[in-house]
Amino acid sequence: MIPRIHQFMAAPPATMFRTFMRRQAPGLRTRFTQHQRRANSSNSGTEPPKPKRESDPIPVPNTVATIPLWQRLGPLTRAAEGYARAQRKRPLTTQFISSLVIYFCADLSAQNMSGNEYNPERTARSLIIGALSSIPSYKWFIFLSQNFNYTSRLLSLATKVVVNQVCFTPIFNSYFFGMQAFLAGDNFEQIIERIRRTVPVSIVNSCKLWPAVTAFSFSFIPMEYRSVFSGVIAVGWQTYLSFLNRQAEVVEEAEEADVRAHPKKAHAVQGIAVHEGAAKMEATSSSSQQWLPFACAPAACKTPSARPGIPPSPAPPRLPSNTLPRRHASTGTGSSSESNAGSNLKLALYGTALAGSLYVSYLYVTDTRASIHRWLVPPMLRFIYSDAEEAHHAGTTMMKSLYDLGLHIRERDRTLAQHPALASEVYGFQLANPIGISAGLDKHADIPDAPVLPRVFRVPSIDGMVNRYGLNSRGAVSMAGTLRERVRRFARKAGVTEQQVLDGEAGVPAGSLLPGRLLAVQIAKNKETDERDVKAVTQDYVYCVQALAKYADILVVNVSSPNTPGLRDLQATEPLTRLLSAVVDEAAKADRKVRPKVMVKVSPDEEEDAQVEGIVQAVCNSGVDGVIVGNTTKRRTGVVPKGVQLSVKEQKALMETGGYSGPEILVPAIPSVDGTLSGKVHDLIEGKDTPRKVIFATGGITNGEQALKILNAGASVAMVYTGLTYGGPGTITRIKKEIVDQA
Repeated sequence: MIPRIHQFMAAPPATMFRTFMRRQAPGLRTRFTQHQRRANSSNSGTEPPKPKRESDPIPVPNTVATIPLWQRLGPLTRAAEGYARAQRKRPLTTQFISSLVIYFCADLSAQNMSGNEYNPERTARSLIIGALSSIPSYKWFIFLSQNFNYTSRLLSLATKVVVNQVCFTPIFNSYFFGMQAFLAGDNFEQIIERIRRTVPVSIVNSCKLWPAVTAFSFSFIPMEYRSVFSGVIAVGWQTYLSFLNRQAEVVEEAEEADVRAHPKKAHAVQGIAVHEGAAKMEATSSSSQQWLPFACAPAACKTPSARPGIPPSPAPPRLPSNTLPRRHASTGTGSSSESNAGSNLKLALYGTALAGSLYVSYLYVTDTRASIHRWLVPPMLRFIYSDAEEAHHAGTTMMKSLYDLGLHIRERDRTLAQHPALASEVYGFQLANPIGISAGLDKHADIPDAPVLPRVFRVPSIDGMVNRYGLNSRGAVSMAGTLRERVRRFARKAGVTEQQVLDGEAGVPAGSLLPGRLLAVQIAKNKETDERDVKAVTQDYVYCVQALAKYADILVVNVSSPNTPGLRDLQATEPLTRLLSAVVDEAAKADRKVRPKVMVKVSPDEEEDAQVEGIVQAVCNSGVDGVIVGNTTKRRTGVVPKGVQLSVKEQKALMETGGYSGPEILVPAIPSVDGTLSGKVHDLIEGKDTPRKVIFATGGITNGEQALKILNAGASVAMVYTGLTYGGPGTITRIKKEIVDQA
């Protein structure tokens, strides 16, 4: 590339003149402006004031930023800060206790408004409802805070408000009123009637309050104080809900009393009796009863007697607007008691059976061993999303959303947690198991300057895949921001500082933040950087290290992607040594006590001895800590097993440009680990004061037997990606189980 000055001198005169004018234009404009100011000044006869030298202002009331009002309330501010500290340290416990306090105060307020004697049973019901809903509600608002964040702040806010009103409000209100009726001993029909009477009006009224509260909270209230703000508002709102529920109970009691007093009339005109009570209520209702859109008749209400000899005029037939005919109780006291007891027992049995079924279903669906995660979910995603990249994005988005809501799948087989057959040590860390997930699972495919789609092609007959993603991601700065926020959340929850977490003083690795696991962050050069300019390439990698080294347990230097032109040329001895040495030196400067380890990811297509020798020499000379053997391959020979017939579509997908991954690339992966690469590395460093290099292996691993072959060949960790795509999220558990069974 010609230096800038040489480019200028070699240009024709016209080009030189235009370039000169463009560069001088800003200066000429500045001089012209100054000349105009001097001319104006001379005309006015006054000297323009000289600009004062900028300096820090003296800290007086006019120059010191005003502390927000909510931080100047004395005891209230200290109480709010104490609550925020408790929220950061123990969020679930704090939320649970807060919900109990809110529901207790709301019920007391509602009972006080009703003017009746205090009923402790109602308070107990409210506390049960609040306890059961506290954690799901908290998880929901955390999910809402972390999602629907767009470039436009107004759009983000509007989306959060709409999603909350459409999704959360109807479900929560139905739960609240339904549980009130259920805990009061109502049968199923009565529960449905209670929900029908109360939920519509509560949803309408919630639209008058909660959109404004939600918008104000997300706009002006800091994250740790939102629970306090919402809690104060919630006391009033729960008071209203409790009051609304009490009015519904009054209506039901009035209807039942009227039916017992006039059973014949009730059976003759079922639909009209309710509205007669409504007419009386309209004449005697208080202002508080005007909140309700349905009839609220007093319990002491009686039907007026007809004059003797004059037949009562029939009431005009009217269709019920908000009420449905109810099943009327028998007038016999004994039969009524037995019927109610039987209904309550039946309802309790049904409720217990339903709750048990839901809990068992939850345990099954969130277990990695469930068959649906292998035989239902992956085929369903492939059926719904014909494009593999869309399926990949949908799957990762769904997993993230479920994790935010606490409904993610998890490994419930406790026997695998500490099984000795799975014990593995890497860089002094005790890993829970030797199975890893390749970096390709967590790529971002929604960047604006991505290559032409599609970029992923399935070959289902051989459980294979071809991708030409390249090294697509949102960049090192974006990734560093995500990882830093993750560390901050962990530090707040653990009650330590961010630096203590990074220094390993929180009892977990600084990258993974989970015991028994390590987080590897993969870095590479920009696609536009010329691979022949080793200095520029090295600067790309060093830039990534500076941004990400603090938040990784392992930094992986990728020089083997088949989809980035010229990247594999960096595997030659001289450029690879310079590159790896620079990365190792920069990683040692990371702002934490223990530096991250550095590994290099090499291509599986390097089979010649000279190529392997060059990689081995660079690994040993640069001081990297290990090698990841394997990546997607450019080869297409030998990837289709004998006897397997591919469809025309699969044949076309297999021959697409890109790297192939699938079970058949396991065959070349094993010799790369056993003797070809790891053996040469260990032979070269034997007898020297150099630590043994750690080997990770990836490529074609789909079951425990294949993982054992890789581990027995000398690898410390066997990594999975394509097998996880076809086998579902339970693949890792299944591989671990098979390793234990064969041990």
